[in-house]
Amino acid sequence: MTVMGIDLSASEKRNSGVCLLVNLKAKTFLARLDDELVGLAMRFRPKLIAIDAPLSLPAEGSSSGFRLCDLELLRRGIRILPLNFGAMRELTERGIRLKERLELEGFKVIEVFPGGAQDVLGLPRKQKDLTKLKEGLKQLGLEGIEPDVSHDEVDAVTAAFVGWLWLNGFAELVSDGQGGGIVMPLPYPLKFMEGVRLYRKGYYWHAHEEWEEVWRNSGEPERSFLKGLIQIAAALIQCGKGKWKGAMNLLARAQRNLSQCPNEIYGTDIANLQRQVESFRNEVEAILTGLKTHFNWQVKPRLEPRGMNFNFRERFRRSKADLPEKLKGRGERHV
Repeated sequence: MTVMGIDLSASEKRNSGVCLLVNLKAKTFLARLDDELVGLAMRFRPKLIAIDAPLSLPAEGSSSGFRLCDLELLRRGIRILPLNFGAMRELTERGIRLKERLELEGFKVIEVFPGGAQDVLGLPRKQKDLTKLKEGLKQLGLEGIEPDVSHDEVDAVTAAFVGWLWLNGFAELVSDGQGGGIVMPLPYPLKFMEGVRLYRKGYYWHAHEEWEEVWRNSGEPERSFLKGLIQIAAALIQCGKGKWKGAMNLLARAQRNLSQCPNEIYGTDIANLQRQVESFRNEVEAILTGLKTHFNWQVKPRLEPRGMNFNFRERFRRSKADLPEKLKGRGERHV
């Protein structure tokens, strides 16, 4: 999957940073002309193009120079400039023109804001510490960022990464009220979100592994929440094996852990999740006591953190490809 990120300059007389991100491996360029940018898109055919520039104007009658999405970011404590002064007005006009050209060629285009994304991801902006920003991006799993890469290219890498997050359901659209807006990373740990994605695909062991990494580095109450999720995933594995007593024990432990949590963690409604776990446990108990002979997989608790959206249907039974080959035939450990 290829995503193209563009850190657009206001004028074609100045360099714009470009990043082609292929499965989180970055290759960066500098380009000036819109023709060059469109040419790169035509050559590499990315699935998505993420542009660091406003791609819509403030609503008619607005005197502040801010769109609804800009005001929302300000409310969240993210610095962003109004669109009604010279350089920002030029950048907006160029961004809109470039978006229209790219969409005419059949490309999907989104607006991103690397500086704001870096704030959400816990990274310094380029003006504060470019070296630490590069290192932070590498720690998120991005490869190919060269030591001498320019600040424009680093923002282009961030733009492409936000596009990758969007395609994976790990980002949200902050609406401008006009059908567009700014795509921003969700404020949850990346491995937590990857665990949710895997869980919804029926990869319960792999989800467990992702959550365990976050759990190891967390304090309370997140630690109890993640232990509860790990135990739910482990219980689903036990159900697939017909080990109902094991599933019951795991669900009891999950309930105890979730009872230690506040109303919401990582965008997850804890009370709703507890009700689902109770239904899951009742179903297992009915099988264990002989009241039922067929397990209803629809009782699998749904994980729906606020803002996360996926373009696939949830799988209820465990995927046959879930357990890594090297672990087959060995015991499965649970937190």
